[in-house]
Amino acid sequence: MPANHVELAIVGAGPAGLAAALEAKAAGVDAVVFDENEQPGGQIFRQPPASFRVVDKSRMGRDYTRGRRLLEAVAAADIRIENGVTVWNVAPDHLACYRDDRSWNIKSDAIILATGAYDRPVPLPGWTLPGVFTSGGVQTLLKSQRVLAGRRVLLAGTGPLNLVLANQLAEAGADVVAVLELANPNLFELMPMAMGPWELLFDGIDYVTQLARRKIPLMRGWTLLEARGTDQVEAAVIGRVDRDWRTIKGSERTLDVDTICLGYGLVPSTELSRLIGCAHRYDAQLGGWIPTHDRYRETSIQSVFVAGDGSGVAGSLVAMEEGRLAGLRAAWRLQKIDDSSFHHKAAPILKRLHQLGRFRTVLDGLSAPRPGLFERMTDDTVICRCEEASYGDCRKAVSEGAVSLMELKPSLRAGMGMCQSRICGPTLVEVVARLTGRPQEAIAPFSVRPPVKPIPMSALLNQDAAE
Repeated sequence: MPANHVELAIVGAGPAGLAAALEAKAAGVDAVVFDENEQPGGQIFRQPPASFRVVDKSRMGRDYTRGRRLLEAVAAADIRIENGVTVWNVAPDHLACYRDDRSWNIKSDAIILATGAYDRPVPLPGWTLPGVFTSGGVQTLLKSQRVLAGRRVLLAGTGPLNLVLANQLAEAGADVVAVLELANPNLFELMPMAMGPWELLFDGIDYVTQLARRKIPLMRGWTLLEARGTDQVEAAVIGRVDRDWRTIKGSERTLDVDTICLGYGLVPSTELSRLIGCAHRYDAQLGGWIPTHDRYRETSIQSVFVAGDGSGVAGSLVAMEEGRLAGLRAAWRLQKIDDSSFHHKAAPILKRLHQLGRFRTVLDGLSAPRPGLFERMTDDTVICRCEEASYGDCRKAVSEGAVSLMELKPSLRAGMGMCQSRICGPTLVEVVARLTGRPQEAIAPFSVRPPVKPIPMSALLNQDAAE
């Protein structure tokens, strides 16, 4: 086989991508995984640098242990993983990659996009102050470098990530002031979780129990209203919210903190699936715009598959099963297994996904964005940090006739900065929908063009015919 060709190219070495590679390799597929990080594992299974020595693995947490098991299985299967490689362009039959100062194209017969997700940024007064981080960013610092972002920390948002992170920060020596959780469900809303799967239920109970043991307040039905400070965060204004997450007047309190972690869920990373031409749909509970696919993870383009949070945010356990299914279906497309073998192997995976889906449906319903989440912005609140476009600028543009994100671009330059709309895009969908009275699914995301991530000009000038 030529050096610039593989049967199956997998983008992303997180839970979905690694599980897909294992399943495909077991079926006899020549699979190669491409990932921009120095080590495989993705965000949830992020490992310390190779130069670090883990003395007490029991203190690294459940995700570290699960990740090590997966990584050891991948190593045992001798799967080729290309780390430090950024995929900056994609077509149905090839990937454009770069590493260091070189770029090249890889032809492939099938592609699995397991691109993961990133933190959902929600602008509010003071969110651009030094000391305000996304929860995922703080977790990356802690996992990859064992560095604390601050000492006196407040976590605000919704979903399980903040519960996990609060315990990790406390274990590392931070003073965690409180965890503010927007959702405040009643017992009836939580009852379906009792049907399992049990590992997710036990995980949740364990996270909350650890908070209680560490005497970290878990304040349900509370949120961050404003970050205050001169040159950095010095205080946080918090308040109670109603069922729609709108602030209850008169409930405001101020806490002295030096660090704020904002975790309002995740946004699927769909740049490559949109660039390749897959059809997409809007699903608020799964994170926003996601690629459409059949039950076997194949998109609207034959032999292009999606798995994991990049196809809808559902967590690492779901991501691994989706990856297995995508790898198996890719093997079937590549004629490595027949119909009978495929359906026999796919049946238990589909059953497992159905079981996990019951739990996720409840959790997603509790954590999906509600109207009040985007109503704390003032006219001065910056939405697009790259181009410094504010909520007031957006409101003015809509009043002058803009009804889409593309119509905001000429006057605001929103979405044209280094982040390529990853920060402002999800918020602007919500803002434009609210200001125009249109549903979110009617507000298309910004168009995507290569390179999907900034790359050095030297890499483009030093392009190889093959890798």
